[in-house]
This record gives sequence, C-alpha cells and structure tokens, in this order.
Amino acid sequence: MRKTTWMRGAAALVLALSGALGAARAQGLAEADARFLQAAAGSGTFEVEAAELAQQRAESSKVKAYAAKVREQHRAMNGDLKALALRKQVTLPDQPGAPDRRTLEELRNRTGADFDLVYVEKAAVDAHVMANRLYETAARQSEDPEVRDFAVRSLPGVAEHLAMGRALQRDAPAPAGADRIQPPVKGEAPAVSPASREAPASIAPAAK
Repeated sequence: MRKTTWMRGAAALVLALSGALGAARAQGLAEADARFLQAAAGSGTFEVEAAELAQQRAESSKVKAYAAKVREQHRAMNGDLKALALRKQVTLPDQPGAPDRRTLEELRNRTGADFDLVYVEKAAVDAHVMANRLYETAARQSEDPEVRDFAVRSLPGVAEHLAMGRALQRDAPAPAGADRIQPPVKGEAPAVSPASREAPASIAPAAK
C-alpha cells in the first residue's frame, strides 16, 4: 500500500514539474524576439564604444557633437533593453558582434580626419542602416507586446541617428586626390583633361 501511495505521489510530482516546465516555455519569447534583443544589444554597445572613441580621436566638431548625442541616447536605450531582457530572461551579449569589433579596432588605429571618414561611414551610416532595419522589423513583427513597444519607441532615435550620419557624410570633404581624373572603365575612351592638347573644342580652354 505504501509503495503504491509513493508511486502515485512520484507520478503526481512528475506531472506537476512537467506542467511547470510547459508553462515556463509558454511564457518564453519567440526565438525571433530573443534574437532581436541580442542583436540590438550588440548594436547599441558598438555605437556607445565607437562614440567614445570619436570623443577622443575625431577632428571635426560636428562629428564630436554627433557622437556625444549618439552616446547619450544609446546608453539610455541600452539601459531600457537590459531591463527588458532581464524580465524576459534573455541573456544579452557583453560585446558587439565580430564585424563591429573589427570596425572598433580600425577606429582605434586612426585619428583626425582619417578617423572621421571611417567613423561616419561605418558607425554613423552603415551600422545605423542595419540597426534601423532591425528595429523596423521588430516594430512590425514582434510577437511580444513589450518587445514590440521597445522597438517602436526606439526606432525614431535610430532613424534620427541615421539621417544625421548621412548629413555628415554629404558634408564631409572629399578625400585627397578625389578631383583627379579617374582611370577609364573598360571599353570607354580615357578621360581627357581640359588643358590637354587632345581635348575636344567643347572642353578645351579658350586660346588666349
């Protein structure tokens, strides 16, 4: 009798544990939502670290002002993201992804105007293009209401950073040598300087 009672109790415990595990799984995030939180964390960490490097190494006052704004806003976003991930029991990466780590290493080896060009291209524009796409997708498709709300609230800031980065890129001075005549594309006639004797009359300088 005791053996039968014990077996029934054990069976009930197993069923209870199974039910608890099933409930935990039911309350968990969809895989896509968890991946979004992890990708957003890596992206936000990269932007903060790149912006801190810009404060030390950039030459342009506009680049430094942009980096200061990005650092402040991404720090706030990162704080909200960590709190959300904690509630959802999602483990976040403690560093950016491999491509962004390579960009940070490149930025550490540059200073002045050379730094500005790389920072604007890769951190202000390219990285924010990817982040904007990431947040747009989550804002539309996330299954979890809290994750979707975080993406919707954060998206305008990411989009603003991208627009500001593109403005910096447009205003950046052309790299040295950009005004030189470029080599011809295969199958096309070579470019001709207006000062050349071989230049057609339409572009040759007028005779004095």
